[in-house]
Amino acid sequence: MKTRYFLLLLAALGLGTAPATAQYQFKNQPDATSAGLGAYVQSFNSLANTKANFNSNTTLPGVYARFTLASFGASEFESYQRLSTPAKLAPDDGSEGNATASTVDADGTPHGAAWYHFGTSGSLDRALGGIASTNITAGVGYIGIRLRNSSSVPIKNLEIKYAMEQWYNSSNTQEATMRVHYRRSTTPITQLTTGTWTPVGELDVPAPSTSTAITPRDGNAATNRRVVQAKLLGGSGVVLAPGEEIMVRWSYVFNSASNGNGLSIDDVVITPETNIFYSEATGDLTDKNRWGINTDGSGTKPHNFAVDNTTFYVRGTDSLANRISSSWAITGTNSKLVVGTASERAVLYLDNAASLTATVDVTSGSRLRIAKTQNTLTLGTLNLQSVVEYLNSSTATTQRVNGGSYGILKLNGTGPKTLAGPVLVTSDLAFTSPGLSTLTLADHDLTILKNGRVRTLAGTAFFVTNGKGGLRQTVSSTGEEVTFPVATTATAADYTPIVLSQTAASSEDTYKVRVAGNVYRNYDANEVGTGVVTEGVVKKTWFVSEEVPGNSDITLQAFWDPKDEGTGFDDANAFVDHYTTGLSWDRVKQTPGAVPAANKKAAKRGGVKNFSPFAVASRTGGVLPVTLTAFTAQRSAATVACAWATATETNSAYFVVERSANAATYAEIGRVAGAGTSTRPHSYAFIDQQPLTGTTYYRLRQVDTDGSTAFSPVAVVQGGAASADFAITPNPGAGRYELRTNFREATQLRGRVVNLLGQSVLELNEPVAAGEARLPLLLTGQPAGLYLVQLATAAGPVVLRVVKE
Repeated sequence: MKTRYFLLLLAALGLGTAPATAQYQFKNQPDATSAGLGAYVQSFNSLANTKANFNSNTTLPGVYARFTLASFGASEFESYQRLSTPAKLAPDDGSEGNATASTVDADGTPHGAAWYHFGTSGSLDRALGGIASTNITAGVGYIGIRLRNSSSVPIKNLEIKYAMEQWYNSSNTQEATMRVHYRRSTTPITQLTTGTWTPVGELDVPAPSTSTAITPRDGNAATNRRVVQAKLLGGSGVVLAPGEEIMVRWSYVFNSASNGNGLSIDDVVITPETNIFYSEATGDLTDKNRWGINTDGSGTKPHNFAVDNTTFYVRGTDSLANRISSSWAITGTNSKLVVGTASERAVLYLDNAASLTATVDVTSGSRLRIAKTQNTLTLGTLNLQSVVEYLNSSTATTQRVNGGSYGILKLNGTGPKTLAGPVLVTSDLAFTSPGLSTLTLADHDLTILKNGRVRTLAGTAFFVTNGKGGLRQTVSSTGEEVTFPVATTATAADYTPIVLSQTAASSEDTYKVRVAGNVYRNYDANEVGTGVVTEGVVKKTWFVSEEVPGNSDITLQAFWDPKDEGTGFDDANAFVDHYTTGLSWDRVKQTPGAVPAANKKAAKRGGVKNFSPFAVASRTGGVLPVTLTAFTAQRSAATVACAWATATETNSAYFVVERSANAATYAEIGRVAGAGTSTRPHSYAFIDQQPLTGTTYYRLRQVDTDGSTAFSPVAVVQGGAASADFAITPNPGAGRYELRTNFREATQLRGRVVNLLGQSVLELNEPVAAGEARLPLLLTGQPAGLYLVQLATAAGPVVLRVVKE
């Protein structure tokens, strides 16, 4: 029975030997199909906007996509082959990982476990891979890239670099690894499993995000993407002789029990090294007589440093010798400088007088030390265990720190340093000098990958977030506290870090933190504030964001210096306030009271599931000087009555009543004086004597004595619709309230009460009599804070605010 099923499957899949058609060829000179002896580059972007069967060595010449199944031995199946409808290679952003079963539509569109070209929806940036599970039997997916040396020169070394991207997390880790092998042959290589395959362990990559929520991921995000590089070394011989082929093969297990993740490869770069020179261990590197084709620097010398397709390996370990006597440029196409070799570590030191223009790679264990404040080099491939060190002890000059992907990044000296581009650190970022050291981020993010660290080996150090750039780190679900050492300026008194931790299952994520000066009443979508607040607050705002929205449950500790406390700030009542998507501060006093922390103070808040901005306040109304508890607008026969109430006011000058016909453009129609500073409730009213006839939108603009402003929620009045009056008493209260109504006719009142996280805590669906009526509103089981009562009425939605003390 098993044999018969096996034969039927083979017949259905139409197995056969693939033809030995075109592969990518390295040639003496570039042409329409080859970069010559330059790098082979495969971005997979030509798959964008396509949905078709992927045919190995045809859809993308030289690229193979196949799989094997354990029940069928070494038989190789094309990626599209199924028992019934072939599965096309379709676009996916990782969401197909949520499918409960692997299926194929009649038109060939796959769902669930299948091959995909991954990318964000609508993007031209693609990656090739699949959802690595199966509902038939365990198997292995393979991607192969086949290349041939069709040049007349031997390829001495072959550098392989690629990105592994995770587009879906199944939380399974046992087989969640992309593995790389290669095979060489003087005859065509058309199969992905036959023959002898040599592993390249340096290129194996575990899925980076298996501890996070079971969810689609953005595979292009730094924390879900790993870039690795390794060289196949020919030593005294060659890797690829003229006429010889090589297949580089990526593989990952198909098994929903041990993998099931959405894995892919992208941005493959395979670089042949045919022209190689090594430096002597000492001496002037700009002197071509110090270079040779032998590994000790002897032998034939380079004609110049402008030759194409050439790799120059720097040798020597003197960490303080400047070996560049004049301006030095390596300008040949596809040529570069490499610090160290696979077997010999090296150090290259650039003092402030050195001038180097080149692409520079750094090998494992080797070091690039940069004392020049404004360097002109381009960072190439930096091995995960390579070290790049920036040295600046001058307080008069700011040193430029290049953007790029670092293994180990060291910052030496207390002179100012600033990022020139986004930075990703895989291993460690270390401040190494006594005294105060800082790195200014400007508008660039600095990402520390999971298992990487920020280390202060001496003195004190932090990151200055003076622009939109922030510090990004992984916060696991183990409860480990992760410190984000941020400040608004490079002075110790402005050091205002945040500490994040969480314990909820599968909550691990990458968080970005930056801190800015001042606190504002309102923030727009670009985190720009308006209406500065100076009383009863710490004059700092912390912006926190998560890479993948949802599933977070953060405990947040904010630290500040006493100098930043505004007028009237009270330590005993300090709490972390949160500006929410409801365009207001939520005033949730979860754990009031500041605690001392060295020469700083701190406040804590738990259960944070939504983000940015955060501030520390001590007034009952939180950051805002006016606690607005209700705002309504009701139409009568010829007018519209606007009514509102406050629980507290601080330096409240007046309220501006504004009106709009389109909910976009508002105009002032009147003003009402505020109560100044008061801890008692106040009620206000304004009559629109000449209302618009259609649907109208009303809001309040509260103006403080210093001119700063804040807006209320919008009240909507329908043209000629029935209306009602609403009030909640007592407000503020201890948890037992009455909702007072005055409908013209009996109605069924529907609505709900939500907290400032948007979570519904009480549902309303009650019959209400005409005229004055009262409904009980019980929030006794809810924590203190601000709540929104959202009512659906014939005149439109009504939102009331109620404060529980």
